[in-house]
Amino acid sequence: MVVTPDFTNRVEAEIADLEGRVALPDAFVIPGGTPAGAALDVARAVLRRAERRIVGLQQGGSLRNPEVLRYANRLSDLLFMLARAEEGAAVKPLTGRRAARTPAGPARTPRAPRRRLRD
Repeated sequence: MVVTPDFTNRVEAEIADLEGRVALPDAFVIPGGTPAGAALDVARAVLRRAERRIVGLQQGGSLRNPEVLRYANRLSDLLFMLARAEEGAAVKPLTGRRAARTPAGPARTPRAPRRRLRD
């Protein structure tokens, strides 16, 4: 099977359809809101790892079909949207906020050197 631009275009069309139907949360998404959503998030993580390997092949001059990289990237986005659609259909998606920076605590006092016990 050869990955063609048509493959990528079909994935992009599906992403566009999902973007029109699924409201994305305004905050950071915490993966795994539902079992199916978690499975899609794991699949996306595995695909992102594969995408990094494809980039390595491209940089090494071994990637014969550059559409493979574009397809993998768009497929990763599709998995993200599918996971959000799954979670949105079942429950309120888990989201979070970045924690505020806390002021630095007092500097630690250096430890005294350990004494050797004499026999």
